[in-house]
Amino acid sequence: MFQSRAALLGQYFPADSYWHRLDARAKIFMVFLVLILSLLTVSFVFYLVILAALMIALFSARVSPGALFRNFQPLLVIVLITFVYHLVFSGRGTETLYSFFGFEITRGALSRACFFSLRLIIFITMAYLVTLTSSPSELAEAFISILKPLKRIGVPVNDLGLVLFIAIRFIPILYEEFNAIKNAQIIRGVNFAGSVFNRIKKTGYILIPVFVAAISRADDLAMAIEARGYDSNRERTFYTRMSFGGREWFFLLSGTILVFILFYKTR
Repeated sequence: MFQSRAALLGQYFPADSYWHRLDARAKIFMVFLVLILSLLTVSFVFYLVILAALMIALFSARVSPGALFRNFQPLLVIVLITFVYHLVFSGRGTETLYSFFGFEITRGALSRACFFSLRLIIFITMAYLVTLTSSPSELAEAFISILKPLKRIGVPVNDLGLVLFIAIRFIPILYEEFNAIKNAQIIRGVNFAGSVFNRIKKTGYILIPVFVAAISRADDLAMAIEARGYDSNRERTFYTRMSFGGREWFFLLSGTILVFILFYKTR
């Protein structure tokens, strides 16, 4: 079972589960369907059921609850910002639930804050599931396969697939770089404890070296790609062969039917 403390988003965990064996294109199609319906509904029930299904899928992919919680903690800041923003600026003209120092928390603001925070959590969880159970190369090849018809109108599909592959592959690398630089700064006497403002200020001691290292890695990667004679306009072969068979069709058809039933029953 996956127990790593590293960032799950963008980090592939090789295992033998239903989700790992499923073709990446089927997972991408289902993710887009859920994303579209999530933007069209205002039902908490729809979101809660989808979130419960995603949690079950992650656990069945051998992700431990502890690892999931630890790796989701850094993203809770974004969720908290979303929650506070809607709590402050939304729901005017609705019933006031609580008031202090002239600031009112309304029923509408609380409802919208919970709603949009839950939507963000679902989007992040779907990204976790797809990147955890599909390798970067599988995702890039699936992306190229899906967008292949756009080649006829001049869209650089191969370049987009390469960009996606590099972006996903760089996430865990930059995370490890961040930890290494942070430990080096601690050894040099930098104290990251204290108030929130102190932590934010001293985070610059880490982010600047990380950005410099990322630019250096990107430059080295560009030179390596050029040295190998990469040409996005030429036809290329694939290291692995994707198979969209009966398992994928069953997943798509059953998943689509269930999601649409849930959508129409809860809207």
